[in-house]
Amino acid sequence: MTKQEFISRLRAALSGKLSPGLVEDHINYYEDYINTEIRKGRTEEEVLASLGDPRLIARTIVETNGRGQNAGGQSMDTEGFFREYREPYTEGGRREKRVFRFPVWAWILLVILVLAVAAGLAFSLLAFLAPVILPILLVVFLVKLFRDWLN
Repeated sequence: MTKQEFISRLRAALSGKLSPGLVEDHINYYEDYINTEIRKGRTEEEVLASLGDPRLIARTIVETNGRGQNAGGQSMDTEGFFREYREPYTEGGRREKRVFRFPVWAWILLVILVLAVAAGLAFSLLAFLAPVILPILLVVFLVKLFRDWLN
C-alpha cells in the first residue's frame, strides 16, 4: 500500500462519521507523520506497516472523537435536539491546559493572612515562654550587675 492509498482509505473510513474539519485534521496529522518518518530515514512501507490498517485507525478516531456526534460535530441530547459538542482538546489532539489565575487582591489578602498567622504564632510562643525567659534574663542581669559592682 502506498501513502496515497493509505490516506484515501483513511479519508473514506472517516467521511460521514466526523465533521469535515475533523476529518481534514486527522488526514493532515497522518500525512505529516508519514512525511516526518520518511525524512528520518524510514521507508514508506515501514511507516505504513507500523501504522497498521487505516480502517482500524479510523474506527479508533471515531470512537474517541466522534462519540455520539453526527457529521456536523453535534450530538443529540435526550429530547432529540442537537446541541454543540466540544471536547476539551485542541486541534492537534492535545488536551487544553486550563490555567486558573488568582486576582491581585486575592494574593494581597493571602499575604496579609499568612503574616497575621505568623505574628499570632510568634506572640503565642513568646507568651508561652515568657514565664521561663523573664526570670532567666533577670538572673543574668543581676549577675552582670553584681560582677560590675565588685570590679
